[in-house]
Amino acid sequence: MKRKTAGMITCLMAVSLILGGCQGNPTSNEATGNETEQTSPVEEETSAGKEGTKLVIGVESGSPQIAFYEEQCGEFEEETGIEIEWVEIPHDNMHERFVQEAISKSGAIDIYDADQPWISEFASKGYLEVLGDKLTEEDKADFYEAALDASSYNGEIYSIPFFVHTPIVFYRTDLFEDAGIKEFPKTWEEYADAAKKLTDGEVYGTIIEAKQAVEPVTHLVDWIYQAGGSIIDAEGNISIHSPENKQVFEYLLKMMYEDESVMPGSIGYDNADVHNLFMQGKVAMVKNWPYMYSMAKDPEQSTVSDSFAVAVQPAGKEQASSAWTWGFGISSSSKNKEAAWEFIKWATSSEKLAELGISSCNPVPRTSSLNAVQEDISLSDFDKESIQTMCDALNYASNATENPNFPTVQNELSYTLSNIMSRQVEIEEGLEQAEETIKEAIE
Repeated sequence: MKRKTAGMITCLMAVSLILGGCQGNPTSNEATGNETEQTSPVEEETSAGKEGTKLVIGVESGSPQIAFYEEQCGEFEEETGIEIEWVEIPHDNMHERFVQEAISKSGAIDIYDADQPWISEFASKGYLEVLGDKLTEEDKADFYEAALDASSYNGEIYSIPFFVHTPIVFYRTDLFEDAGIKEFPKTWEEYADAAKKLTDGEVYGTIIEAKQAVEPVTHLVDWIYQAGGSIIDAEGNISIHSPENKQVFEYLLKMMYEDESVMPGSIGYDNADVHNLFMQGKVAMVKNWPYMYSMAKDPEQSTVSDSFAVAVQPAGKEQASSAWTWGFGISSSSKNKEAAWEFIKWATSSEKLAELGISSCNPVPRTSSLNAVQEDISLSDFDKESIQTMCDALNYASNATENPNFPTVQNELSYTLSNIMSRQVEIEEGLEQAEETIKEAIE
């Protein structure tokens, strides 16, 4: 999935500032006061014979996670003698560039910065190496199950995640207190009630992203899972037109048009609008990605930097969400596969992932990395509690992109979401049309 890049230039600036103060391993014993040893994601392997090798890594330009690795990779180069060349590509061009490279089999790119929806497609076409057999059982147990599932296809792991997340809810603690709401809503019904109480004409209770774009569909997937519904399974069965999915839209439309607790203009919003409006103090509760956390707590960007908190999404029929990852995958055409694995082993080690989580205040893919984050003395209690919540949300998350046809489904659902929420079509008609169109496209 697109790494929520709207607004990421600002986020990158914030992370770069953090990195500037974190040189020299922020989670090393000297920086943290801990005496824990680094946990490698794989059996120890020698780098003998790899010195002088140059690895080419294709990555998303503007990514704060990649900025972290670019900042840190001198350490890896010094340890191994392997040179790293970063090829930065705008997200909108990455898929096409990687596919062209894979088809050509030139081996010009050794490692792909793999966005989750591409994994099943690339794996099914033989573009990626299987990597799961390089992980020990201990290491597999250390990664969050949702992180590895979202990096897999047909039961095989093709990408080792360095970043995993699911949307969480950002909410205004001061407005909750003023409204007499003692704790964050645990259910859809409680969420809708809170949104009404928090709406006063100047501030709205919540936002529903319904812009005709693929980004808002990721949140729609969460609601569908929470309602007990589904979209497409690994066998390719389509289930868009269902009672559960109808219930999702009934719930959303009620909040928007009957309760009037949804920010006007939501039918044209995506995540960039969400973080801007929340930080401007115009909305009380928003669902968004963890990247927003560092921005929301920065007083230079946010008017609510000292009056918000984060929570796991409320439950519908089920407590659920979708998991989304970015990871490193080895091109099946690479001529430097052993060296490529050396890099991935370093980049996804428990220690390095902890450093990444600390520098960006984001969730981490490994439980041992989370333990290191929680013991780090440079983070505030608020940071640690927030990162813990982000990671707790992964316990309810599952892979939405196991089927290689997911991008086609996602694109069609962007029209469905926009048309239903803007009342251009009735719920039944919109869902039925979506199911028919998707079946024609992939069957």
